Amino acid sequence: MNTFYNSRLGSVVVATVIDQKRMTLRAARRIILLLSGSVALMMTGYGIVMPVFARRLGEFGDGVEELGLLTMAFALAQFIGAPIWGGIADRRGRRPIIILALVSVTLSYIGYIFAPNTLVLIIIRATAGFFTAGLFPAAMGVVGDVIPEDRRARWVGILMGSYAVGMIFGPALGGFLYDLWGFRAPFILSSMVAFLALLATGIKVPETRSPTMRKRQILSARRLNPESTKVKPFWQVLPRPLTVLGALLFIDFIFSFSFAFVEPQMIFYAYDVLLWSTFQFGIVVGVYGIVMVLGQIVLGRLSDSWGRKPIILFGIIPNLFFYVGLATITDFKNMIMVAVLAGLGNAISSPAVSAFYLDISIAEHRSRIIGLKESSLALGGVLGPLAVAAIAPFTDPLGIFWIAAVLGLISLLIGFVFLREPSHIKPISLGIQEEISSSRALVAQASLRGIVMRASESRSLTSQR
Repeated sequence: MNTFYNSRLGSVVVATVIDQKRMTLRAARRIILLLSGSVALMMTGYGIVMPVFARRLGEFGDGVEELGLLTMAFALAQFIGAPIWGGIADRRGRRPIIILALVSVTLSYIGYIFAPNTLVLIIIRATAGFFTAGLFPAAMGVVGDVIPEDRRARWVGILMGSYAVGMIFGPALGGFLYDLWGFRAPFILSSMVAFLALLATGIKVPETRSPTMRKRQILSARRLNPESTKVKPFWQVLPRPLTVLGALLFIDFIFSFSFAFVEPQMIFYAYDVLLWSTFQFGIVVGVYGIVMVLGQIVLGRLSDSWGRKPIILFGIIPNLFFYVGLATITDFKNMIMVAVLAGLGNAISSPAVSAFYLDISIAEHRSRIIGLKESSLALGGVLGPLAVAAIAPFTDPLGIFWIAAVLGLISLLIGFVFLREPSHIKPISLGIQEEISSSRALVAQASLRGIVMRASESRSLTSQR
């Protein structure tokens, strides 16, 4: 600070550095862990009700077609809603979108209890899909806001692992509750769990993209480029080069499409051809899920050290072998090993893919870009079952598995050719540079004010003489 005396103003202190409060890494970790816990609670509720939908539709006298419509309605709504809510999260803040999603989940579970027929169930499911579509983009935006780029994948893995936790333990609990007390019990418990997640988020998770921060970014961008603050078409705000974004979206789409493409045939193949019991099939699926969750939490950090692209490509390979294993392996024990490898592959690649989206996106559009990722996944989930329904009459289950393997190989090649590590400076470095630039500007302004004041004082003394 510089201090000097002015005859009119007295002692004048000119600050040359602004002490801005920065979020510590410890506080950032606490936010991510709290958000992950809330998401895990919400997804547990989601898992609880999943096995109940088919039973409830059976009570209404409906079957597989209506269950497919129920699933498709949710996925289509997510496909439409994810980019919309992601963009709102960038403009208005992450926290309101997260709260809205949790409120929607809670209300939807209550609505399922009172739905009188399948049509109402489908409408509620589609509405819930639309309003909850912003949860993952906003949550990932929080990670991008508070975690430096070189540590991002680790915390992305923890957040993504929390999504899968509920899907592993929820279905068994939901089936147990249904058998014991009927269809209302799972929905009641799910609504209570979702409400707990809502309370935890509302009380403990702060806004990480505050109005002050958004205004500061706008002013900073305007100072560097006056044209940058004008409203631009959506395609102009997409990360460049577009080939990298396109490759990431393609990889996500193929991952979702392939699994949705294979799943119906895989179930019937396991029961009718391999003669597995329900317990055996459940073990294979459960092992895959547990390995995936634990792997995302523990191994998500790999791409922080080794780079996004090599880890993504390395993780795609075991997923590819999963479909090859379905087509070539009939032994139950060997399939468990294949499930372990596939779970590890997903655990390694998924956090790296999500962190890659954050790396190539600027702060003003992070959630919107993650919304595109969610749309890609949702589109794959919709088109996969439709494609297998169209192709199944012309091939056997093994043909379906080989097609999925070929698609995985194509995604591997696309990633190898088009993915390119982001070369921009790390967010920490950008923050330091911006602070230095701001400090220099303030020093220059202070010096100019001092010169003006001293000149004014000199003129005043001269006139008095």
